[in-house]
Amino acid sequence: MAIRIVVRGVTALLALVAIAAPARPRDDRDGTSGPPEMRELERARRLVDHSLEWLAGRVRSNGALEMTRSQQQPTVAATSLAILAFMAAGHTAEEGQDGHGARLRALIGWLLQQATVQPCPCTRVAGEHVIAKFVDPAFQTSQMHSHGYATWAVAMADGMSMGADNVEQRDRLRRIVQGAVHCIELAQHVKGGWYYALEAEGNHEGSVTVTALQALRSAKEAGMSVDPGVIERARGYLRQSQVKEADDPRHGGFRYQLNDSLTTFALTAAAVSSLNQTGEYDSAAVELGIEFMRRKDPLSRFGIEPEQWPWYGRFYATQAYWQHRDLRHFRSWYPQLLATAERESDRGVFQDALFGEVYATAMASLTLSLPFGYLPSFQR
Repeated sequence: MAIRIVVRGVTALLALVAIAAPARPRDDRDGTSGPPEMRELERARRLVDHSLEWLAGRVRSNGALEMTRSQQQPTVAATSLAILAFMAAGHTAEEGQDGHGARLRALIGWLLQQATVQPCPCTRVAGEHVIAKFVDPAFQTSQMHSHGYATWAVAMADGMSMGADNVEQRDRLRRIVQGAVHCIELAQHVKGGWYYALEAEGNHEGSVTVTALQALRSAKEAGMSVDPGVIERARGYLRQSQVKEADDPRHGGFRYQLNDSLTTFALTAAAVSSLNQTGEYDSAAVELGIEFMRRKDPLSRFGIEPEQWPWYGRFYATQAYWQHRDLRHFRSWYPQLLATAERESDRGVFQDALFGEVYATAMASLTLSLPFGYLPSFQR
């Protein structure tokens, strides 16, 4: 899965998107299978470049990100999202002085230092093996969110080149990724979902589940061993969390927890995108989820109240619409997303009252970069 070609310019971006191997047959229904219009990609590229320049300026000498204007300090999660944002815009750790290679290497190096690796005594895996946990002492609110984003980031770093110049470094990286996958597998609840800690608990919820599932899918793409039973149980969990009753106004939406009353646009977008990543593109669950999203879309539906963490919902909605057979949804969504991002940012810098500028800027940049086609996780 190694991807080592850095392509510059919007024309090259369009070419790369066009030749990306589809994960399943196309059926765009309106006859347009291409990415957004050239002018939209140009605007998105300019905004993303501003965001990445600002993020690059927050990288300290030890590779840690300087968290600014945040009540909480989710440094592991924010660093992971920043790494993914750089790669999603076509940057690799092997770039020279004219690119972001040095900063990306520093970010990846710092993130790997946050992994605690130790032998695992469990019998679920034959022979000697390890478990790796990405621990963020400054942010204990949701360890699994941080761990999931970190696993995704290092898995993609392995596939897209982390800048390591010897076999020992790469073996260490892959050992950590495989151990991080095993941590996620062991933390799964018997019902198929995950909760906030890095160990199996007596509870489970949807937003953590989709983060864990995306990490597993990305690690599998990078060649890691992933228990297919874990994936199947997670898929079943998401399907069970969907509101099926036709007379319910939440029909098609996905709940925060099984049998929970809370059903939101963001949770539904996250669930639909996660089902897509497991290969479920055309099921009734996906179609109902897309219909719910269209009804509750806070960007296009006047009067819909904005959600608490808007870029979280936008991040997953962009993926859900992009992976859907009917690209008309994406082609109407992305221009609204871009226009909203242009209004909300100050030269590429975004705000989040709770998690701060670094988190918001990395998440926004990663979301806007989706149609560029560089990150394997985002390819159709």
